[in-house]
Amino acid sequence: MKNDYHDVIVHYIMAIVGGFFGGYAIFTRMNVFGSAQTANLIDLVEALLGSHYIDALIRIGAVSIYILAMIIATFLTYRTKWKLQYMVFYLEIICVIILAMIPENINPIISLYPCFFVTAFQWCVFKGALGYTSSTIFSTNNIKQTVVSLTEYFLIDDIQIKREKLKKGCFFGGTLLCFHIGVAIAYILHLFFAIKSILFLLILLIINFAYYLYHDKYHNINIIFHPKKMI
Repeated sequence: MKNDYHDVIVHYIMAIVGGFFGGYAIFTRMNVFGSAQTANLIDLVEALLGSHYIDALIRIGAVSIYILAMIIATFLTYRTKWKLQYMVFYLEIICVIILAMIPENINPIISLYPCFFVTAFQWCVFKGALGYTSSTIFSTNNIKQTVVSLTEYFLIDDIQIKREKLKKGCFFGGTLLCFHIGVAIAYILHLFFAIKSILFLLILLIINFAYYLYHDKYHNINIIFHPKKMI
């Protein structure tokens, strides 16, 4: 039960982080969403059919980086004993610093290459909590799960199932709320600090890192990276 509570807290904080990354990308980089690939792939098709090959190459670079992050995260999950949650924190701290240094006049897709990498990596490592798979970097499935679960809560008569549906709906609804809290924070800070506003995300990352480290220390969880022997 305590571990479940811990997992939910970390999941919600990472949803705020994901919302901040997403909001920052849109507000500072010409409405480009740096946490997913749907719009990028659509624009890639347009660029190819419209013979805009430089733009197409830039977008291929974005999706390639996104895929590479997934491959690396999956490889490390299966072939090492590393606690990848800590690697997410390290990578995102580095990413924040890099994003703050990239000039505003750089192509917005290229400027978000670090964001594409770390959000994809985060998505593969922080997959959810309470047995639910939930994204902390975008909202589409979280909206679906919230709406469907709460609708089922009112349609189903079995008390035990109703409780489970309510619990599920509240969990995904909480993820949505936290994600958009991150977006709101990113917007407010953007008004005052523009591109440099991403640096404030360091505070949230350090808080989450400290909380995770504290929990692991007092629950005797191995937090040191120990590579497995390759199979």
